[in-house]
Amino acid sequence: MYKKVLYPSLLAISVSVLSGCGTTPEELAMQKEMQQAFINKLKGSTLTSVIPQAQQHQQQKVEKPEVVISESELLAQKENVDQTGGPATFMREKDGILINGSMFHDYEGEVANLGADRLTGQFTYAIENFDGTFTLKYSKAGSSEGAVKLATVTKDNDSFKVKTVTGKSFTGTSVTPTSDGFIVGRAGSAFRYVIGSNNVKSISILDGYHIAKHQNGDVASTNFILLEKDKTKSNDPLTGLFESTKSLGNTLGFNKVDDYILLNINDSTIVPLDVSISGKNVAEHSNCRSKGLYNECDNVSFKESLYRKNGFKNNSHYYWAIDWINTPSGPLAFYKTSTKVKVVDINKKTSAYRFF
Repeated sequence: MYKKVLYPSLLAISVSVLSGCGTTPEELAMQKEMQQAFINKLKGSTLTSVIPQAQQHQQQKVEKPEVVISESELLAQKENVDQTGGPATFMREKDGILINGSMFHDYEGEVANLGADRLTGQFTYAIENFDGTFTLKYSKAGSSEGAVKLATVTKDNDSFKVKTVTGKSFTGTSVTPTSDGFIVGRAGSAFRYVIGSNNVKSISILDGYHIAKHQNGDVASTNFILLEKDKTKSNDPLTGLFESTKSLGNTLGFNKVDDYILLNINDSTIVPLDVSISGKNVAEHSNCRSKGLYNECDNVSFKESLYRKNGFKNNSHYYWAIDWINTPSGPLAFYKTSTKVKVVDINKKTSAYRFF
């Protein structure tokens, strides 16, 4: 504090003293040299050593320590949410969740995924933040309490890193919200986190399959998770022809496919579902020209989408075609093709058809 005031004053006095004496040109030249040397010395030894240090302290960024809570504290927050609310129906929408007919939004970001138990109304959902990260939150339909933050998810290319508020870290290629936590999937394995539990359950994934990106049913309440068949790694054009023929045969009811299965996360039993993987893609046309009643396009590509370009649901997508729920008598699975809906009583391993 004193240095900043003293040195400028001393500098002014010294300059005035040095400039006030000397009569001959030689003396005046010597005075100028002494004056400049004195100024340089002051700048080098005091001013430049004091001011940059002050600036450096001002520019230093203070990193806030990461706040970590215990699993018991997080469980207490969840139980507080669970005190009110009840059963509900859930439906994904483009910009939120339709819960008991009312739209649910999160003010921090757009809802990207969810896992919900319809019997209890409990659900975990992911929101996409504006910085590209995701936040996992827990809530309950009709609860008077706000949602509870569970974890932060960051994405790097095709991998995800999940950091819970309790300090647990997960890495994988998929993140699936469940009504009581979430599941992180990898190639051949997965890990289930339950709110308030210090134990993380490992799950074995069937060879040739991976966890499907979208889950219409709840894993926690049914113990079943949807798996999707891995892509065929082949450049043989006959392979593509076979896949197209298989899809057409499935549509016409000539054969069954195993592109999607339900896996029991406790005992690894499976429930095959006769739904084609090709249904998840929609066509995107480009370089089009109007021909009156139709458009003629030079290029067409196929992209996975829950919705078509006109905004309507892509009903052939497995998310809309496959559903499974928990009931008082056990879990039921539903799936549809172009001609029928099949209901599977998973525990009794029986099924029934309903034709349109």
